Amino acid sequence: MADTAVAGERAGFMPAWAARILAALSERLAVEGERRLLWLPVFFGAGIGVYFVLKVEPPLWPGVVGAIVGAGLSFALRRHSAWCEAVLAFTLFGAGFALMCETARERQAPMLQRHLGPLTLTGRVIDIDLAQRGWRIVVEPDPFAGLNPADHPHHLRLHIPQTSDELNPGDRVRVKAMLYPVPPQILPGGRDFQRELYFAGIGGVGYTFGGGSRICGVCAAK
Repeated sequence: MADTAVAGERAGFMPAWAARILAALSERLAVEGERRLLWLPVFFGAGIGVYFVLKVEPPLWPGVVGAIVGAGLSFALRRHSAWCEAVLAFTLFGAGFALMCETARERQAPMLQRHLGPLTLTGRVIDIDLAQRGWRIVVEPDPFAGLNPADHPHHLRLHIPQTSDELNPGDRVRVKAMLYPVPPQILPGGRDFQRELYFAGIGGVGYTFGGGSRICGVCAAK
C-alpha cells in the first residue's frame, strides 16, 4: 500500500478520495499474488452487470471516457505495478459498461406496446424451433396495418400449430395472427423475456389461427 501511496503523491493528478480507493484495491489485489490477474475479467463482467441493474438507459460516454482515461493512467503508472493493476481493473470495468451501452444501441429496435389482431401477416422466416405443441418461428414481417411504419417490429416470434405447411428458414409465409407486446419479468430475479428478446431483435410475440401457408416470391409479389 505504501507503493501506491507514493505513486499517488507523485502523480498529483488524482483526487485524494480516488487515490484512497485505488490504494485499497491495489492492496487487495496484492494479497491475491499471482491470482490477481484472474480478477480482471471479473471487473469487466461487473461493468456489464451494473448496466443491467440500472433502471434507465445510461449514456455511452461515461464508460468510454472511463476506459480511455484508465488505459492512459495504466500506461503512465506502469512502473508502479500495484497502482497500475488497480487502475487497469477500473479500466476494464468501464470497458464492460461501455460495451453493453453500445450493444444495446446497436440492437435498438421498435417493440410492440399494445396487442394487434387478428390480422393477416406475411414475411420471411428467420428461424424455426420445435415447441411443445407445434412450432415457434421468428418472422421478419412485411409492413402490416395498425402501426406507423417507424413502429413496425423488425422481427416477431409466433407460435404456429403442427398443421402448418413445412417451413424452413428463408421461406416466405402467410399467417393469420394475434400479436402482443413481449411479456415483462414476472418475479424479481426470474427470467427476463423482454431483455432476452430485445437483444435478439424481436419486438413482439403472438400466435396464429391455423397453420402458416408457405408462399413463393412470385405469389407474394402478386
